[in-house]
Amino acid sequence: MAGTTTARWSPLAVVPAALFGVIAALVLAPSDLPLDSLVRTGADVAGAVVLGFGLLILWTRDSRHVDDHIAWRGALVAAAWWAVAEVTLLVLGAARSDAVSATAVSLGTFSDYVQNIANGRIGTAVVVVALAMAVLAATALRTDLDVSGIVVVVPTAVALIARPMTGHMAQQPVGALLVAVHVVAASVWLGLLVAMAVTLRSRTAWADLLPRYSAAALWCVVAVGVTGVVNAAVRLASVTDLVGTDYGRLILLKTVLLAALVIGGWWRRRTWVSVIGAHTTDAAVSTRRAVVETAAMAVAFGVAAALATTA
Repeated sequence: MAGTTTARWSPLAVVPAALFGVIAALVLAPSDLPLDSLVRTGADVAGAVVLGFGLLILWTRDSRHVDDHIAWRGALVAAAWWAVAEVTLLVLGAARSDAVSATAVSLGTFSDYVQNIANGRIGTAVVVVALAMAVLAATALRTDLDVSGIVVVVPTAVALIARPMTGHMAQQPVGALLVAVHVVAASVWLGLLVAMAVTLRSRTAWADLLPRYSAAALWCVVAVGVTGVVNAAVRLASVTDLVGTDYGRLILLKTVLLAALVIGGWWRRRTWVSVIGAHTTDAAVSTRRAVVETAAMAVAFGVAAALATTA
């Protein structure tokens, strides 16, 4: 029983792993907004996990081997976590706009920020989506409604790309599209595997879904790599900026992490995905492997969050 309970909670390893990524990034490139980076990481990971649960529910709509109730419970928790993190980001943004501490933000300042400042309006929209996903998940759990995962996937994906698409890349030709592809691909890569680690409880379920995830993950890696290179090329004036600027050093760290994930993914395809169809891999083993992989991905998410708050 203790082992089962531990395995059930083990996917939460993405949280400390992501925070470790932020801390590592802040060591390489000290930021004036360390708290923003930490909270942004929590929001990004939570949003990715909500997207992952939506995709999993969509994939397994007709499956007899996956319990939708577990997936919806996971989506509810992740959406609530996402909403709290996004509200915290709004408070931090309002405080920064008025040059006061987060605890000193007045209701008037907060109201002005969410109504009249672009970042505040975007953040408010994301909070609305996160809360809507939490309500949807709770409704699906309480009423047993047959809700399609697409109702989660589309608004969540739009909310995840809303803030990044207003950054510097939006000023470049097709820049907004590149940012959207980068964010969605990274979120699917992480979020779907977290959702699987939480939800899948049998060898058969893993044998059915892991090869599909592996194929999707390959395309996600390609998309993240290509769009990341283009993004870095736009931001960096020269190759020497890779070591001479905070942004460049974070790009190098993110590149090293991506390379390690690619190598690890290749190894897992040989030792895990290729044999999963034989039903010889215990579900608990698959869950542990998924947790290790998602924790490694979460470190990269933490670096990316620090990167997003680096000038």
